Amino acid sequence: MNSQYVYLATICWDGYDEYTEGEYTVIRHTLNDLFEGIKEYLHTYKSRDPYLECASIETYKDDSSVPVSYKDITESTKTIIKVKEKDAKSRCN
Repeated sequence: MNSQYVYLATICWDGYDEYTEGEYTVIRHTLNDLFEGIKEYLHTYKSRDPYLECASIETYKDDSSVPVSYKDITESTKTIIKVKEKDAKSRCN
């Protein structure tokens, strides 16, 4: 049996009602690609004051569409994103 990992993160923004609030889920197959996707969509939705709501790793076996395991990586992802932003800003100065 082969294991396949899927990395997910949800970017949210608040609004005044259900028509102005929203979310976008980033789905990638590597952790680095997930970080890049989060950075991209935080920038894309910058005018809406977006934030990272949650992030996780799901493990799938073979061709199953149901995950066999799940791990919450929200807090570590938030920390890594902040460090990457800080590093990028320090390189610009």
